[in-house]
Amino acid sequence: MRRSKRKASKNTTTATTSAAAVPTVTISDLPNHITCDILSRLPLNSIFACKRVCKTWRDLTLEPYFAKLHLSRGPLSLISYHNGNDNNNSPSSHFEILQLHDPLVLRRRDTTMKFRTDVYFPRLHMVASCNGSILLSNSSPNDDLVIIVCNPLRAQHFILPKPPLLAVQTFKSVRLGFGHSPITDQYKVLRFTRTGPSRLYLYFDIFTIGIDDEWRSIVGTEKPPGIFIPNFVFLNGALHWIGLEKTRFLCYFDIEKEQFGSFPLPSEIGKFFCSLEVVDNRLYLHNEHSPGVWRFWAMKDYGDFESWTLEWIIEEPIKGSMKPLKMLKDGSLLMMFNETIPQTLVTKTTLACYNPKTRVLKKIKYHVILPWSPSVADILFFFSPMDALK
Repeated sequence: MRRSKRKASKNTTTATTSAAAVPTVTISDLPNHITCDILSRLPLNSIFACKRVCKTWRDLTLEPYFAKLHLSRGPLSLISYHNGNDNNNSPSSHFEILQLHDPLVLRRRDTTMKFRTDVYFPRLHMVASCNGSILLSNSSPNDDLVIIVCNPLRAQHFILPKPPLLAVQTFKSVRLGFGHSPITDQYKVLRFTRTGPSRLYLYFDIFTIGIDDEWRSIVGTEKPPGIFIPNFVFLNGALHWIGLEKTRFLCYFDIEKEQFGSFPLPSEIGKFFCSLEVVDNRLYLHNEHSPGVWRFWAMKDYGDFESWTLEWIIEEPIKGSMKPLKMLKDGSLLMMFNETIPQTLVTKTTLACYNPKTRVLKKIKYHVILPWSPSVADILFFFSPMDALK
């Protein structure tokens, strides 16, 4: 049946009127907490693009609520620091970041970002990271020691005052730790100084960012917790390292209470060289049990030394210093190898995955081979310890 023109015109008018009655809603009309929720789910490069859209979105990314949301959802990233110099032919100081999304999509160029910084001192390098903030130092045992805390995402940095000089002038070995108290939300830097060799002393100094004006001495004694392996890892509000007296054991320093403690290590480790790492909020030990074989132990329940469990045995590992990063959704272990190229003496980072079912370790290719300096793995955080200085 053929409709009349008058009836069709009437229906068109009604539809137009109804559409006009519906109010127009844009993303700018959403409540701030919903906008934060949306922004926190975006890749890092998209977040920085949104910051340039309007002042409101830029200010939202500076809110602690957004920072905590992004920290809970952000992917693990490899962070590398490149120290510039006064030579015009060299690039300026900057951080390079490779985001490790799961599943891995490393051939896309937007997984890599570069953040410039005006921080430069001779021999400056990365020492540690905590919640996406980086501890830089020249690791000098002398009075020219430089210690800097940086946040690449916020383009902020803070140069710590020089630690006190020690009266002991014998051999010194300096180690630095960087941790955070989830109770007070304070960030603290620790300096571990070992003197010797005739008599072993360990000195501990601490600096709380935003609270202290100068370093505080914790202890100086002949029998403190021993230091054997130079790397310190942060987990559950404490710094951890491997100590040595008559046997090896796991030392820790509680950031909030500023107290020391220790756990036994698995007896199966014996006298073999071992290193300590954190993978998915668990402590892991790995050692070269025999030439060409790596063994990994995990502390299943934090604080329970009986929960140490042998997790993986990797045969024919890749050459270079090795660091486990995270377990992927497919059950494989993502790993990082820092390898020095003999011809150029440049250290580059190689990524690999170990499949526990097939027991195969395979290198991962990504879109460009970067001349990485030794990298640290962390989840980037928009909150900065330097906010406490305001």
